Amino acid sequence: MAISPEKARLRAAVAANTHHGHPEQADQARRELKTLVLADSIREAVENAPVPTPEQLARLRALLGGGNV
Repeated sequence: MAISPEKARLRAAVAANTHHGHPEQADQARRELKTLVLADSIREAVENAPVPTPEQLARLRALLGGGNV
């Protein structure tokens, strides 16, 4: 699977900022990269999963919103 241009850009930003001694910028790029990876994983799971019941959907919303399940 090919890497997306946005993922490549963020990986390069992490590496460059780390290399050049910019830890705050490297941390920001790392957070953005992790969010992008998570979004891709969620998108893939949603595309391949059966439609959830209302109860299952409520539990998933709580997870994504940081609430208790």
